[in-house]
Amino acid sequence: MVQMLGNRQQQLLRLLLNNKKGMTIDQLASALNVTRTAVSQHLTTLERDGYVEKGDLQKTRGRPRHLYRLTELEIGIFPKQYAWFAELLLDALARQQGEEGLTRTLHQMGGEVATTLGFRLTGKNTAEKVSEVVKILNEMGYEAGAISYSRQKNPLTIEAKNCVYFSLARKYEQVCHFDLGLLSHLLQREVELTECMFRGGNSCRFKFHSKADSLSANPA
Repeated sequence: MVQMLGNRQQQLLRLLLNNKKGMTIDQLASALNVTRTAVSQHLTTLERDGYVEKGDLQKTRGRPRHLYRLTELEIGIFPKQYAWFAELLLDALARQQGEEGLTRTLHQMGGEVATTLGFRLTGKNTAEKVSEVVKILNEMGYEAGAISYSRQKNPLTIEAKNCVYFSLARKYEQVCHFDLGLLSHLLQREVELTECMFRGGNSCRFKFHSKADSLSANPA
């Protein structure tokens, strides 16, 4: 993140943020009022760590000079207002659809995301599918793990230590239905949220009903 970098490196990255096409070492040195050598050293470190990359060559009176620019990925290190924007969208959906409609929409969205990820579970047995679902959740930032795998007395339960939209859930608890839609579609089972962080729990726990129970609850 930007705040973990040195002050000069932060200044350099902000210059590149404001010059999307890139800047040469000479241009950066002039803007920062430092030597070319100092800029070159910073760029070497930032390029190694994936913050910047060499772009096009800029024609000059002498030898063409490389332009340095931010990588597409690392533009994301600068502050964003995703939570604010997501709240605006939920506000609009709630006004248009009401609470029940918002719940259905979020559950459906979770199912649609699951559809795009279903190929990752193809050909796997139950334990492998659970492991893959946990991996998917962790890629999304949930800090998840399976705490029980099977049997009537100890039904499959997945625990998430991080709520990725905690602030949104405090206003719209319906966002939890995105998780429920995602998980139920991935594992093709009914799922129940038995513990929730924004309601004071230490984690979010998702208990899965057996396939037989799921089928009886949702007859074809």
